[in-house]
Amino acid sequence: MNTRKKRIFQIIRESIGIIVGLLFLSPALLIIINAFKPLSDILKTPFALPKELYIDNVTYVIENMKYFKALSNTLIIAVIVVSVTAMLSSMAGYKLSRHGGKMSAIITMLFLSSLLIPFQSIMIPIAKITSMLGIGNSMTGYIITIIPLYAPMGIFMCMGFVKTIPMSLEEAAIIDGCSPHSVFFRVVLPLLKPTIASLVVLFSLWIWNDFALANMMLKTESNRTLTVAIYGFFSSFQNRWDYALTALALSVIPIVIFYIFMQRFIVKGVSAGAIKG
Repeated sequence: MNTRKKRIFQIIRESIGIIVGLLFLSPALLIIINAFKPLSDILKTPFALPKELYIDNVTYVIENMKYFKALSNTLIIAVIVVSVTAMLSSMAGYKLSRHGGKMSAIITMLFLSSLLIPFQSIMIPIAKITSMLGIGNSMTGYIITIIPLYAPMGIFMCMGFVKTIPMSLEEAAIIDGCSPHSVFFRVVLPLLKPTIASLVVLFSLWIWNDFALANMMLKTESNRTLTVAIYGFFSSFQNRWDYALTALALSVIPIVIFYIFMQRFIVKGVSAGAIKG
């Protein structure tokens, strides 16, 4: 009887899990379904399957959205920001974790306290500072601005992982003649790979989905990222849901493929970076 009850409860749990999973997937399914439908069908029957494969939306979006230009801009920004931020976070996290003292404690507290500041509260200061420096409408300015916003989270995760690395490994490397830089790059950095891989995935997703800062700083068509380009299909006079949904589907494909290949590193990296006392 107990075995039967356990089996029933297991079926109920699995059914609830499937229902919840479908609820989370429903927005993505609606986007894909409506991406291949004309605007009239989207407005009339948004939940129905397309009667036929309507590809005019795809061709229009690729041409008018400058899809490949926006995609290349997003990729360039993502590669630079992710690589620089991950490296700086690992170096800073190691330094702050291994070399104690009041100054390190103060710097660590400042980094971690910045995680509590909402981005909306610093949008206007960022806009004014970047405008004064003449980098308010450039990819370079956007990259310089976004790296300090992402670095505190990377430093926090790297600090947690470094605390789990035995000091004996570094001491042995020093005895063998390694300099402090060699200890980091030859001993610590290879062990940080799970955390760095997790940061690469998280930062890539954040950059791909960023709209507020990108819309504020990348105003010209040549600098636009995918999220800003998609917003161009909405205006005060009309909302082109057919083009917007198609553009959204096209922009999601690259990051979904990347996420599928890298998702196993997220849980591994976060759990590896957890502080163990």
